[in-house]
Amino acid sequence: MQSKYWAYNSGMAGRSLRRVVIAAPFLALCLAAETHWIRLKSDNFEMYSSAGQRAALDTIREFEQVRGFFLQALGGQPAKPLPVRLVAFASPKEYEPYRPNEVAIAFYHPTMDRDYIVMSHAGADTFRIAVHEYVHLLVRHAGLDLPPWLDEGLAEFYSTLKPYGGGKILVGDLIPGRYQALLREKWVPLPVILAAGHDSPYYNEKDKAGSLYNEGWAVTHMLVLSNAYRPKSGQLLRAISRSKDSAAVLAEIYGKTVAQIEKELQNYLRGNTFQGLLVPARLDKISDDIPVETLAKFDTDLMLGDLAYRPGKENEYQAALRHLIELEPKRPEPYRGLGYLALRAGYGAEGLDNFAKAFERGDRDPKFLLDYGRQLESRPEQSVPVLTALLALDADRVDVPLELAETQLRSGDPAAALGTLAMLKKITPHDSRRYFRITVDAYMRSGDRASAEAAAKHFMDVAKTDSDRAYAEILLNEATPRAEAPGNTVPAPRRTAPSEPASESRPAAPARSSSAGQFVELECRGDQARMILETASGRKVFLIEDPGNVVITGQGDWHMDMTCGPQKNRPKVEIGYGQPRANQKGIDGIVSSLNFK
Repeated sequence: MQSKYWAYNSGMAGRSLRRVVIAAPFLALCLAAETHWIRLKSDNFEMYSSAGQRAALDTIREFEQVRGFFLQALGGQPAKPLPVRLVAFASPKEYEPYRPNEVAIAFYHPTMDRDYIVMSHAGADTFRIAVHEYVHLLVRHAGLDLPPWLDEGLAEFYSTLKPYGGGKILVGDLIPGRYQALLREKWVPLPVILAAGHDSPYYNEKDKAGSLYNEGWAVTHMLVLSNAYRPKSGQLLRAISRSKDSAAVLAEIYGKTVAQIEKELQNYLRGNTFQGLLVPARLDKISDDIPVETLAKFDTDLMLGDLAYRPGKENEYQAALRHLIELEPKRPEPYRGLGYLALRAGYGAEGLDNFAKAFERGDRDPKFLLDYGRQLESRPEQSVPVLTALLALDADRVDVPLELAETQLRSGDPAAALGTLAMLKKITPHDSRRYFRITVDAYMRSGDRASAEAAAKHFMDVAKTDSDRAYAEILLNEATPRAEAPGNTVPAPRRTAPSEPASESRPAAPARSSSAGQFVELECRGDQARMILETASGRKVFLIEDPGNVVITGQGDWHMDMTCGPQKNRPKVEIGYGQPRANQKGIDGIVSSLNFK
């Protein structure tokens, strides 16, 4: 996903903001020099704050409560938790240089290697802000690409959550400031709000943004909670994430024009009764026992550099990182940042060189290690120690042992791959194909066809779907010994793993095709992605159903964490693919392999 900034505004509708600027550069320098930053670490967050220890403790506890609520409401732990860093400033003056627009008192800022939630202040009154910004994080991690009206509308909708009693949380209470503004102030036509993008004045300017936040919250409230719209709200969310025309999607799903929906929204707001949503969950009490330490100047500068980075500011960010290297050449973080910058720009060798320097200097950030290990896929002898270091940090992750085992296979060590797989305590249905594919291949490369056949049969026994059973049959055919012809030896086991079947109804492996061209765009739709390829015969669209089952070869400068949206360098790639299913319209094939030229 391309970098975006989601902002929380304080309901400025009907208010005017006045600011007095005093030309006192010496005073500003003194204030900057006196700024005292601390760092707090809870179980799931790291917080940097210049707002004082008490306020910072209140804020980080509130974020832990918010996270706990959404885990209960959505169910389960996140499969691949990413580092989330909270930043709270002591004053609006300190916050001002990092504000993404005129109205944001807080914003969500995803960088290349972590997520930031940035606030203009800290304290016990930041709970609504915490919920609002955490919803933006959840939306991004769910792979949804929402327009501002719905993105902010959902964030505001959930920001009202509060304990209701009986082990339930009430969501969807009215927000008095927004509700009154909608009843009293001039209404901006709904089509204008629906069409506003992240560069729109209705998202960025203080005299207009109130309308987008107010109407976005109101229409979201109606879509999620009213009897007329609620049954199709989930379908709407997924459809809008795939389309840039909200008005057309609303009309298609509800069979109403935007004018009709707007009229119903105005009537909805004038009603006397509103429904809420009761969620079986609770806000857990969080201990005060959270470590606090003074933040060194290097770490402060590194964090502030991350906050200042925006697309188009790559040169400035690079200069800041190189300056930090001059100050402390043994610290790994600036090299990591330079590595991500180089890879984003298409300079693979330079990126890997900086990643190597970060690793040599002790960088053990989990996301960095996984990204670095994947970037080294074409160099398995270098990738193995990186992924081994990651596995040592968290032995309970499923994705890391699978990644390491595949790398060990590529390095010619099937015994090590089997040893790594033996560390896994459980396999989810989502990972089962990949696990059994690696297991069967490792046994075959070891010359143990009997164990390979037994593993394939076990997959056949535990497979839950027709698709998995078809794939298990392919593996079983690979593992079953061939009859030995007189005077000949049994053929050597194949060294390449079979590809995933494209059809859930066919037990046989489908025919594979390939197409070459320039990779021009990656469309992210929910938990899947579509690669747009510019070929000699025109544009083609290929669906990535499961990144874990895609084999990537070539330069080694690309991996499956590619950025959504247009591809800056339009690399040349050959895509191996299977045929789409009958219900998969608008695509030319299912990606099975990528070979970057």
